[in-house]
Amino acid sequence: MTFNSKPKSFVTRQGRITANQKNALDSFWNQYIISELSEIQEFILGNYSLLDIGFGAGETLISIAQKKEDISLLGAEVYLSGIGTVLSKADKLNLDNLRIVREDAEDLLKNKIPDSSLDAIIMFYPDPWPKRRHHKRRLIKKDFTELLNKKLKFNGIFYFKTDWKDYFDEVTYLFEGPNWEELNIRDLEEHLRDIPSTSFEKKAIQANRSLNTKVVKKVN
Repeated sequence: MTFNSKPKSFVTRQGRITANQKNALDSFWNQYIISELSEIQEFILGNYSLLDIGFGAGETLISIAQKKEDISLLGAEVYLSGIGTVLSKADKLNLDNLRIVREDAEDLLKNKIPDSSLDAIIMFYPDPWPKRRHHKRRLIKKDFTELLNKKLKFNGIFYFKTDWKDYFDEVTYLFEGPNWEELNIRDLEEHLRDIPSTSFEKKAIQANRSLNTKVVKKVN
């Protein structure tokens, strides 16, 4: 199976875009959306840089951008509704330390993120693909953990949340070994410790699903 033929971790769908989201997409796309290799590298290199994979409605992305103004915060998302929400909030808050890439995260990491360039990567509540026959679509697999390790700086952080226990167990197993050291949330900097609940997290709580968190540091 070639890289491009791998099952995607998302299903492209149009979804409903509100008038406010559409207005933000039309008004602020050129200000915040980047796609070229040179743009991405210029934005993240030389600064504390963080990649938020699949940021959804952007609660975490916006919170971190507000708390750590000297950061280069890159968000990867494929759905226009979430991108529109973030663009609207970023404009209202006059944030200039974040940029958005509308691209599959695995393609982005492999083709446009330099090795050893990211201080942190976060992935909160990705699609768990709960049916066993769909587990192959889950983004975090062995080759993806190797890709994360390659793109993080030494002592770089990977911060993961899911409300599906079997996915969490799978991820825990994949991050065992000499390349990673497990951390407690208390070990993180304030901008990563004190973040708001996402809409997905609130839905999980309402559905009585457990919240599972994994934080690891690259040590090799």
